[in-house]
Amino acid sequence: MGTENADLAVLLRRTQWLLDDLAFQVGAGRRDADDFEAAATALDEISLLLRETSPTATITERSSE
Repeated sequence: MGTENADLAVLLRRTQWLLDDLAFQVGAGRRDADDFEAAATALDEISLLLRETSPTATITERSSE
């Protein structure tokens, strides 16, 4: 696995854990602004990285329409 793939895999896994924790907290009635901001930031990072590293131009082409 190349460095770029490893970085993407780590970010995806980190965000998965973050979202799992957030889902549990929300389900328990706990809503923390910092946790929401962290999740939104992580999803923004993933969105950007997926577009930049996509093996095809399809995603990029759709986002510019």
